[in-house]
Amino acid sequence: MTLPSAASARLISALGITLQSCNANVNGNVTNGINVVYYNTHQSPATEVDFLVRYHGHKYVLVDRGTFTVGAQINHNINNALVGVPWQGPDVKLCTAQRVILANGKVLQ
Repeated sequence: MTLPSAASARLISALGITLQSCNANVNGNVTNGINVVYYNTHQSPATEVDFLVRYHGHKYVLVDRGTFTVGAQINHNINNALVGVPWQGPDVKLCTAQRVILANGKVLQ
């Protein structure tokens, strides 16, 4: 079921990460991480992006690791946090990059 855009997450693009969407994933009647779609706008590829997500009153940090090239759309399911929480719909209340590690060694937070 798709909810109207007025109910969507507060997406905050930060630290050179441009967010397109961020939603909680479901597995039965519990959460299974998030699906996040974003772009890296740095001149250097990113090797890690840590997302701060608020879901029904609780904060979670979900870590995405890999090689994220400049300007490429990244569409990942991340399930290293926000797993097994009672399902209350796909909408997260906040989603933003909290820390970014670039391939050139620079850490942004």
